[in-house]
Amino acid sequence: MTGAGGPGKVICLGINNVDLIYGLKLSELGPDTKIMTRAATTLIGGQCVNAAATLAGLGLDVAYVGTRGSDGNGDLVRRFLMERGIDASGCVVAEGMPNTTALIFVDEASGERCIVVTTPEGYPSHPGLVDEALWRAGAYLYLDGNEIEAALRMAVEARRRGIPTLADVESLNERTRALIGTVDTAIVPLGIGTALAGTADHSAMLEALRAAGPSRAAVTLGPDGAVGIDADGRIHRVPAVAVTAVDTTGAGDAFHAGFLFADVSGASFAEALSFGALVAAEKCRVPGPSLPVPLLRSCRARFDATSIAS
Repeated sequence: MTGAGGPGKVICLGINNVDLIYGLKLSELGPDTKIMTRAATTLIGGQCVNAAATLAGLGLDVAYVGTRGSDGNGDLVRRFLMERGIDASGCVVAEGMPNTTALIFVDEASGERCIVVTTPEGYPSHPGLVDEALWRAGAYLYLDGNEIEAALRMAVEARRRGIPTLADVESLNERTRALIGTVDTAIVPLGIGTALAGTADHSAMLEALRAAGPSRAAVTLGPDGAVGIDADGRIHRVPAVAVTAVDTTGAGDAFHAGFLFADVSGASFAEALSFGALVAAEKCRVPGPSLPVPLLRSCRARFDATSIAS
């Protein structure tokens, strides 16, 4: 694999959103309620874009592959990718259609969030086709578990080319099961691990994931950290980094990006899980779906200062 900041792109396939973020008391949100809040904060998010922005801020060369609208919100997505130095040549435009949006309600006390995503009817999926030049530059493929047919197509092609793959899956069905079985590494939230194994027992979840196909797997456990199994069958438990959470939006995406960054930089599996936990914790300390560049540079400096990067 390439070293951090070295030649080769991380290709990220998945969704983007224009996020409208509201701070409120989630406990007061329910049927027949009326809540007063401040004006929404508008930011660019979506699982894949959050991960791509984190990877770029950590110093990797990143390409985003996905679909954006042709309206003003689609232009906001394009400008955000450009500002973060992310190659968007693999992005397709949904002509005559608005971009996907997400309403995000963040609890002012706990930082926990509720997300409502709106995708226009007839919004096109990405075909999963990218230029040969992008494939030749590819050093790693990240899939957020959306754009599932494109994800399966690109995962198969990456395997043919010997490009390592990492997938997140947040829903379990026949196609996402197929994706888990096609990638090298799968990192999923607790709910998916439990659904796959039929139990929340850590070892059982990891064995079920490995049995599905990937050589390495991990389950994120929120405030309890993460647990993973490496290619040799060794189980690693990583505690969460204690922080006061302001906004948990994008924490899982930050974990995936932190893991991938460390992995492509030559860290061990356990070290990569630990760095993923660190980046996820840092994300929880700030509002919005992804970390600002200065804080990502600080995370990178902490990585470089440890034996992980030696």
